[in-house]
Order: sequence, then structure tokens, then C-alpha cells
Amino acid sequence: MARFIVLDGVDGCGKSTQAALLVAELARVSAGAPLHLREPGSTAAGEQIRALVLSREHDLDPGVELLLFAAARRQMLRELVAPALAAGRDVVCERFHPSSFAYQASAGGLPEAAVLELLDRWAGAPAPDAVILLEVDPREAGSRRGAPLDRIEDKGLEFQRRVARGYQRYRELRPQTHVVDGRGDVEQVAARVRRVVFDGA
Repeated sequence: MARFIVLDGVDGCGKSTQAALLVAELARVSAGAPLHLREPGSTAAGEQIRALVLSREHDLDPGVELLLFAAARRQMLRELVAPALAAGRDVVCERFHPSSFAYQASAGGLPEAAVLELLDRWAGAPAPDAVILLEVDPREAGSRRGAPLDRIEDKGLEFQRRVARGYQRYRELRPQTHVVDGRGDVEQVAARVRRVVFDGA
């Protein structure tokens, strides 16, 4: 059975690196070529929404951000994720519902229940088979990331700390979510991710 796997966490936690390594491992052990996606993005509409949301030209309310992210996610699920799973291809996606909850609810001040209800109703299917949060201290993640590259990264360390608390809160509300220690070298973290994906640990 093809699986839909999400990697999430604060900016600079190592999502992109670990997603690429996981895709390579899945390609080695699976019959079909895995699909590697990023959020928002991956579709033509999603990439345009990504550019709009991250641009320093716009000062968007958290509610506007949430609606745009949900729209990009719904398009990605319909256009890419569902067909890939139906064809027997695993899907690995960088970011999903935990990001919207952490950034727009916890850090942005939107009501938790309303955010989750909107995401589940309008961008909830196909649902991920595994959601993995890479846990890294926001200060360390910021040093990995370097200079801010977009409007959201511009918000600074204290904002990222609120985001990190948001991921912890998401885990409380969705206990099936896996938390992986993102500290250590790349291969150490990759081994922890593989244990979740292949062993359910």
C-alpha cells in the first residue's frame, strides 16, 4: 500500500534534507517512484500562492494566510497526492496541517478549533498515514537557516518560539503525531525518521 508521509517543523529544522533522504530510501525499497512535494507549492496554483504569501510586498492577516494555505493544500491533494497514491506511489510532503496550526493558530492568534475544523473539512483528504514533527530548538534552527529569506522568516526568534510551542500543542491535540529529535548529524536524524516510517516507532 502506498503511503502519504508528512515531515514538519520550525523553519530550519531540516525538513527538506530529511524529506529528500526519505524519498531516496522509499525509492530503494518500493515498486513505484515516490513523489516529493512541498507546501505550499508543488502545483502551479500552489507555487503562485506560495509566492504571494511569502512575499515581503504584502502584510497578510493570519486568517488570510490560513485560507490561502488551505486552498494550496486542497489543490495539491486533488491534483497530485490522490492520483499518486491511487497509482501505488508513496508521497513525502514537507509541511501540512501542523504548520498551519503552529503558524496561524498558535503564533498568529487564530482559534485552535476553528483552524483544525477548516483544515480537516476542506483539505483533509487524502489524510497522511504518518505525520512526523522534527523537533529542534528555534535558536538552533535559525542558525542553520541563516538570514531570513521571506516575510514569515522576518518575524524573528520570538515568533519562531511561539511556532515551536504550537507544534507541541498540535501533538497534544493529535497524539498520533510522531515527534522526532532533529538534533545531531543528518544520518542520525534520518535513522530516527526511518524508524517511524518503517517500524512505526
